[in-house]
Amino acid sequence: MNPLTTQVESRLGAVYISLLGAFFIGLIFIAIKNFNSDTIALNSQTTQIKTISNTERDLINNWLEENQIEVPEGKGYRYVIQKYPLKPWFR
Repeated sequence: MNPLTTQVESRLGAVYISLLGAFFIGLIFIAIKNFNSDTIALNSQTTQIKTISNTERDLINNWLEENQIEVPEGKGYRYVIQKYPLKPWFR
């Protein structure tokens, strides 16, 4: 048994194990980043709208007319959005 080859083999093994560990740690970081972006996307769908675009106003108006839904006096688009959280006017 040559002592020089055992040192080389052990060093190569250590490098191999280190690279393999770094690869799996990288996979874990990628998975965490994907999870975070998924939760951000899900949270953005559940937050309330602070401003309503003109396009969405037109869609809401058309949907209210088609379904003959009356909005109470003094209530506006926010009332409709709160009452119908699934936003059926986008369908």
